Amino acid sequence: MNLPLVLEKNTTPQNWNARREALLALFRSQEYGIRQEVPYEQTEHLRSEEYLPKCKAIRQIWDICLKTKQGSLEFPVVLVRPEGTQKVPAVLFLCNHEKTASPGPKMGPDQMEKLLASAPEAWRKEAMNFFRNMPAGSGGPSLIDIEQETEQEYWPAEQIVQSGRSAVTFYASALQPDDAAQYPGPLAKLFGLSADALPADAWGTLDIWAFGMSCVVDLLVKHPGIDPARISVGGFSRGGKAALWCAAQDERVCGVLVNDSGCSGAAVSRGKHGETVGSITAAFPHWFCKNYQKYAWKEETLPFDQHQLVACVAPRLCYITSGSEDRWSDPDAEWNGAKSASCAWELFGDAPLPSQPPANDSGYLTGRIGYHRRTGGHDITRWDWAMFLRFLDFHNG
Repeated sequence: MNLPLVLEKNTTPQNWNARREALLALFRSQEYGIRQEVPYEQTEHLRSEEYLPKCKAIRQIWDICLKTKQGSLEFPVVLVRPEGTQKVPAVLFLCNHEKTASPGPKMGPDQMEKLLASAPEAWRKEAMNFFRNMPAGSGGPSLIDIEQETEQEYWPAEQIVQSGRSAVTFYASALQPDDAAQYPGPLAKLFGLSADALPADAWGTLDIWAFGMSCVVDLLVKHPGIDPARISVGGFSRGGKAALWCAAQDERVCGVLVNDSGCSGAAVSRGKHGETVGSITAAFPHWFCKNYQKYAWKEETLPFDQHQLVACVAPRLCYITSGSEDRWSDPDAEWNGAKSASCAWELFGDAPLPSQPPANDSGYLTGRIGYHRRTGGHDITRWDWAMFLRFLDFHNG
């Protein structure tokens, strides 16, 4: 597979940041989009605080308010931290699940078949076979009440707290609903974006969510109970794509968990099976800027590939995870994303990732870029979380 280079011939640790910025500029203009340069003000206030005796933790609910000349937007952030006064690390996880079910139909085989009318015939047959064999109820976000639940596998706040860290989350939909019909949503409109005049490089939903994560990092670096040098971020599926994009740009983030992120996340697009640039921009055009649609079914013409985005996290911590049976995300393409990016960490003295992916239910944790593969499908489990927390422990993250 002929992937674009991460490192140029003259790349050194000293000039890596210039190379990194050049790569990020490509991803901004051609995939995730660019936020309008609009002055804004951010404020935070503590809404409530309570003690949780079962997990010996304090749960705080903060409200972040963003203001521009267009108006204001407020969204809640839930923070569960170990009791005590010492500063602790924090894990910020993007919640792309919902508190209540959204109205409207979920994506199914009939809708997908219409969206993929322009796909190459062989790929369309493979995709439709996948969708017709999906378990009943698949395809939409699960429900979670982040202000009450602490034992979900998806966001196991108690497990995170037991590791000595604060668990932090917020609803992505508060900033931008995951619905093409509602794009641009509240946050994009606050920054002056209009559906009537949408630039080809306007920020998409994933970039909006990543920006929201950085707004929460703004809160965390000032929090008296958080160690600002040990703030990691994470996400599952589409949330994993946004978390990777956030970590690649925001150098205050010490590490990232990228779980089952698939196409336009950690998986390389060239040679990928399952979801492709063509299918993802047909089904979820609002996730990206319009420019990305130019590469639908023509991944070999991309001026970049996702391993270069993974590399933009270097030399900070990056942990990529896959489900062995997650054919839509394609664990081999996710492994190729990690392996092909690891030269950026080698530049800073890390040992290379092994030549082959780990066996199922095991992983590589000792390098500053790590990877594991779990038996199972498109999911995030307590085992995934345990491995991520072990990875952070190993590297004091």
